[in-house]
Amino acid sequence: MAKIDINGDGKADFSISIAQIVMIASLFGSIIGSYYTLSAKIEALETASKKLKENEQQYTWPAQRKLEADFQEIKLEMRDFMKDLEYLQKDKKK
Repeated sequence: MAKIDINGDGKADFSISIAQIVMIASLFGSIIGSYYTLSAKIEALETASKKLKENEQQYTWPAQRKLEADFQEIKLEMRDFMKDLEYLQKDKKK
């Protein structure tokens, strides 16, 4: 156990043992390790987020736009069909 005298009065102001030094070093090591682990996880999530956004723009949006265009086309065809059906019914009544 190391006794440290800061003010020089001959009495130990505080003492530190080897176990306490090891404990403090392991605490700092744990904090530093946690920092680097969290930094790596944040970086990986940012990369995954960018990749997801790129995939969304490349695959999802064009597919959605095509579905919307197909729906509009089918809607127009349905309207034309309904008009044709209406004219056929009028001709049949005459």
